Amino acid sequence: MKVKIRLYGELALKHRAEIELKVRDGATIGEILKNMGISDAEHHLLVNEKRVSKEYQLKDEDYLKLLPIVYGGCLS
Repeated sequence: MKVKIRLYGELALKHRAEIELKVRDGATIGEILKNMGISDAEHHLLVNEKRVSKEYQLKDEDYLKLLPIVYGGCLS
């Protein structure tokens, strides 16, 4: 099956902004991220615009977004 993955920030520079992968049926987001060397702890995981966990089993034509968690701010 095929899934599309949208990457942002440094990951987009490293891999490309959008990639399409062929994965086995029942593959989890966690497995995909591990194979790509990406930490799920540093990203919000969205599939088809809904927040999910790394245990989510991908389905054919799912669209996964990896949004980096941003820290910072201004103390005035």
